[in-house]
Amino acid sequence: MSTEKKIKERLDQAVVESHFKPWYQRTIGKIFLAIGALFVLLFLYLSWASLNSLLRINNGDVFDKTSGAWISYEDYQAHQKDVSEVLTEDDPFLGTDEPLVYIVAYESFACPYCKSNQADLKKMLEKFGPIVRFVFKDFPTESLHPNVFQAHLAAGCAQEQNKFWEYHDVLFANQENITKADLRKYAQDLDLDITAFDACVAEEKPSVEIRQDYAQGVNLGVYGTPSYVINGQLISGEVTFEVWEQIIGFILKEEI
Repeated sequence: MSTEKKIKERLDQAVVESHFKPWYQRTIGKIFLAIGALFVLLFLYLSWASLNSLLRINNGDVFDKTSGAWISYEDYQAHQKDVSEVLTEDDPFLGTDEPLVYIVAYESFACPYCKSNQADLKKMLEKFGPIVRFVFKDFPTESLHPNVFQAHLAAGCAQEQNKFWEYHDVLFANQENITKADLRKYAQDLDLDITAFDACVAEEKPSVEIRQDYAQGVNLGVYGTPSYVINGQLISGEVTFEVWEQIIGFILKEEI
């Protein structure tokens, strides 16, 4: 047999053998194997997650929605205690004295997102005011807005004369103008006792409470404004009226 004929036979044999490769050695087979491996890994992960959850529940642990992690029941109780401790009688609030839903709002008078969320908050309170207690907490964003602490002081001094919410609305409506002169003018426009107001601001009477609000917020995980603690659960960022409806509706179903 000539060399040329032997080479041709070998090539023909190689072509034939290539058509009979095992399925797992072919490209499509390798793709199926990779997909199968992914499904196996996913199944193992879900099985582990389910088993881990059962073990956690059996141990009495609680899934904390705020942190997205399992915590001990003792830690959960401590967190709930931290939440209850921020609710003090001297905090300005709107709504009912006997609420089904507590909303603690951490806001900064210089925060544009807080300002843009006011319309949704008012709409929510108009609808759910009879079952909601909406509590204001000071969280001045001093690192971003140099004059904001003075605005919170002024609002605290307005609260001394039972005009907090009126002053609150004026501050958000005039957010870009919060110099000392502006703050004093707003007090005059609201017919506050300007002598008492000036003395309160000069002495910085509300400063301790403002700092306490800020520290409590940080302790609860607040890092920006607006942030809302709703029946113990922290939600950061603006919340639209539609989302408020969903949240409060869910809470009411749980209560029933």
